[in-house]
Amino acid sequence: MKKTLIALAMLLAIPSAMAFGYGPGQGMRGGPNPEYMARVLDLTPEQQEKMKVLFAEKAKQRAEMRAAMQAEMQTRLQAILTPEQLAKMTELRQLRQGGQGAGMGQGMGRGPGMGPGPDGSCPRGMW
Repeated sequence: MKKTLIALAMLLAIPSAMAFGYGPGQGMRGGPNPEYMARVLDLTPEQQEKMKVLFAEKAKQRAEMRAAMQAEMQTRLQAILTPEQLAKMTELRQLRQGGQGAGMGQGMGRGPGMGPGPDGSCPRGMW
């Protein structure tokens, strides 16, 4: 019975997700796809422009929130770690960021628990 309810809920969720622009090839992380929404919802050019403006505003808000959260995290870390530990953490972050190849983002490559990299740096995802 539980499996049937879960399957039914999933089937009902798929059309809802597609209606909001999460169409084929679009994940929740990628955000809404204005072109897909315009096509599926048959939006007028005026509606399309308003949607693009709305999505741009929300993207800007997300970026500002992310920056504020990172600044808060840095402040709180400074209160916990010694100056030497902070310096080492900064160095490890730089190694990790500098070591990413083109097209590789957070979560790609070695995962946590896979041991240190060849250069002795921490595994991706740990910092």
